[in-house]
Amino acid sequence: MKGLPARRVVYEKPLTGELIHRAMSRIFPRKNDYGEGSFEELVADLEALGIRCVGDFKRLMTHYRSALLRVDRSPLSRFERLMAIKDLGREFVSDTVRRQYWFAYPALVRKAIEMHFGEDAVPSQFEQ
Repeated sequence: MKGLPARRVVYEKPLTGELIHRAMSRIFPRKNDYGEGSFEELVADLEALGIRCVGDFKRLMTHYRSALLRVDRSPLSRFERLMAIKDLGREFVSDTVRRQYWFAYPALVRKAIEMHFGEDAVPSQFEQ
């Protein structure tokens, strides 16, 4: 890849969990960077859908960025809030409601996959 512009070299790199995380941290707010979700699990899912390089991934995520942020900021129903408190604790849920965020980076990636490829594109075992 000698002689290519630096940005193109980066965009053509094969996806890795680390590169997914790095791209997400540049596209989405830091407050969504939490949890124990695995970025490595996303690599195989994305590759199966034809998203094999950093450039493809960035295009997918920037295309759906506004829609993802709208979904992320939407208020939780009473039932969702009670279930989240049970699973994640009152303090965490209070913070997410106050700061208007909900999805961690891996969940935002899965939501983008659903928006682009349909709900059946994300295996149910990985859904948030």
